[in-house]
Amino acid sequence: MKKLLLLLVCSLLTVISAFAKDVKISVVPEDAKIYVDGNYVGDGIVTVKVQGDFLNLKFECPGYVTIHTKFYKSDKRKAISFTMRKDTYGDSSYQSDLANNYFTVTVNKDYYTVDEAGNKDISTAWKLIHQILLNYFDEIQTSDKSSGFVQTPWVYKSFPEAEVQVRTRVTVTESNNDGDLAYRIKIQNETAGLYDSHKDEFFKPDDRLLKKFESLIEEFQTRLGEKH
Repeated sequence: MKKLLLLLVCSLLTVISAFAKDVKISVVPEDAKIYVDGNYVGDGIVTVKVQGDFLNLKFECPGYVTIHTKFYKSDKRKAISFTMRKDTYGDSSYQSDLANNYFTVTVNKDYYTVDEAGNKDISTAWKLIHQILLNYFDEIQTSDKSSGFVQTPWVYKSFPEAEVQVRTRVTVTESNNDGDLAYRIKIQNETAGLYDSHKDEFFKPDDRLLKKFESLIEEFQTRLGEKH
């Protein structure tokens, strides 16, 4: 019985081997990680066996757009190669906890006054907020001094190599910090596919900010904020 089982196993392995095929997979850059059916198999170039109907392939490398694709067993090629595209969005942005979250700036007391009745004159601070925003946006979409609300329009930027489009806007709302004038500021950063329309439903919040807005945060904190 054991010999019979051994013969059956050997026969089955022979059949599987006969239907399997080897394929050489290479990718540029050569330090890109190669995953086959979810398993890491090597960097740059590997040879794998195609036993099922297809292979699920993934290529990852910092600074490049991740590739997801399939190789079908019916494909007659014995070698396939891929070239990864530079992630231009990644190069132009950085991960930030402030993306799509408010941060608070307590206003320098030189930029507003409070009368005996407790009424604030925020004219200087209000003007400075607009000056800072207009360094990064061509216009202000909404400005309501009485409620302390300012918002820019969405600004769109495309990154064809990364097949992504990004939109950004800034919202400023008046707040207070133990009675002192303060503003809550949020930089909204959302992404969608390159060929999606500008409709809201295509865009999703992203945890990155374009590098150009890093200095906007610094300007709010140093120009508008309290001096220590």
